[in-house]
Amino acid sequence: MHPAIHRFLALGLAGFCIGLLSGALALMVTGAHVSGFSGADESAHFLNSYFISDYLKGHVGANPLGFATDFYIHYPKISIGHWPPAYYGLVGLLFLVIPPSVKAAFFINLVFSALPAALVAIGLGYLASRRVALLGAAVYALTPLATEGQAYFMLDQVLAATCIAATMAWFAYAGRSTWLRAMLFAALCAFAILTKGNGWLLVFVPFYHMLLTRNWRLLALPSLYGAALAAGLVVFPWYWLTSGIAAEGFNYQAGLDYALTAFLAAIQHFVANIGLPGISLAGFAVLVEWRRRQQDPVRWSAVSACLSLVLATLTLQVLVPVDIVARYMAPALPALLVLAMTGLAHCYAMLSGRARLPQRWPAHGSLAAMFLLIVFMSMPGVQHLATRMPKPDYRMAEVIPLLDASLPHNVCLIDGTSNAEGAFMAEMAITDSGLRHYAVRASKLFANTNFMGTQYSPRFTDPQAMLDELNRLGTHNVIIVRAGNEPAFPHSQYLAQALQLPESPFRRVKSLPHGGRAGTTEVYVSTRHATPDLNALRQQGIPAKVSNVINTQL
Repeated sequence: MHPAIHRFLALGLAGFCIGLLSGALALMVTGAHVSGFSGADESAHFLNSYFISDYLKGHVGANPLGFATDFYIHYPKISIGHWPPAYYGLVGLLFLVIPPSVKAAFFINLVFSALPAALVAIGLGYLASRRVALLGAAVYALTPLATEGQAYFMLDQVLAATCIAATMAWFAYAGRSTWLRAMLFAALCAFAILTKGNGWLLVFVPFYHMLLTRNWRLLALPSLYGAALAAGLVVFPWYWLTSGIAAEGFNYQAGLDYALTAFLAAIQHFVANIGLPGISLAGFAVLVEWRRRQQDPVRWSAVSACLSLVLATLTLQVLVPVDIVARYMAPALPALLVLAMTGLAHCYAMLSGRARLPQRWPAHGSLAAMFLLIVFMSMPGVQHLATRMPKPDYRMAEVIPLLDASLPHNVCLIDGTSNAEGAFMAEMAITDSGLRHYAVRASKLFANTNFMGTQYSPRFTDPQAMLDELNRLGTHNVIIVRAGNEPAFPHSQYLAQALQLPESPFRRVKSLPHGGRAGTTEVYVSTRHATPDLNALRQQGIPAKVSNVINTQL
């Protein structure tokens, strides 16, 4: 093996281990691995993966769309279509080896979320030194975005790792334009785009990189267009099929007002992760490298690749009005951190009077200055972990044994926020291998709500009518989750009254106080063994957007 490759692999492994240690710390602080899912999207990502695993285990050959519809009717939290399937397919394959569970999901998340730190170490190993690379991996792994990515079972850290790898592949292609490197870039782009819609930011990376390096000759290469065609053939059919569903997740309207708001918020997110010193050092690195671009064009190409990824992330954020949240900056943060640490290395060289980047530590004053800058860059992450509250534990793992698994079909109503609904369905689904039972969301049965939960109107305000509806469906268990000991929705107070009516067959069998936060989960069981109305459950369980996909002619 070439010594340089061995060096980069060793740095990548060291960075990966740093990412694992930081992730383990985040899990300890938040208790995520024991508290279960509590984020609005976590359970959907888990169930999407479990659905693919379940299909591969026992339903290969069956109509996948038909199986997805049946799975959704039982557990209406899967959302493949709103999100693309690539990462779910990967985790689904892992679930064939690792028994699916909440703890298994967080173990997988721990591993994949450590990858950006590994790639940061490799990038800094190329641009700076081994010590700077390891420090950079540690600073990145402690940023709020990275630690939150470990605490929640989400797609953002996987997307970040894929975007960095794709940018590295483009950098390699720009240096030596072979078909193999072009196809590697195309494959990574396709995986990113089919992991999450934010992956489309990679479309802008080549443009920005050619603009910064003036390497327009790449536009004349057949391999570039061949790679674009190959990636397009993979991703466009999926987005053509699901574009209507994905658009329901947009929370803003495109325009100049949104673009300015999104841009300013993105800058604030960067500052909240590496501080103003980190942003300043990144800018300093770009300035120094730009002035030296003629002396070392390959090095400038590498710096331009990092800057291109940051600019591409910002471009997609200001153009596509999905949402304004910190984790949408996850693909850019590792590249920005690489630039910041490169700027630190330049300061390090200047203060020690060296013309080139240092390979050994300077003494005393220079070392103290660098130490302070690293402390300032790390401070946001350290403060975040020091003040981070544990994730709420709805104690759904303790609810499942209270349900009657011996029933041919157990209809369970779950009343709570979207987070609580998902947490319950994730725990219930993995114990229901034959898809015999049904989880019914009170937010859909007793109210009209949109996909994002931003619109709500109750359908029932009469407790007796609600009890009649429960009996009509053949409901056997009712689970009520009161986060903060408050009703989740306006209809929740009427549901509580319905369960207390004299003619109600429901009796409370357990009240579980939440872990980490105030709140309770109450479990009710019916003393009457009614036969579920399966047709009514199927009709109630298929929303319009799923029907639209089912009716799409492929």
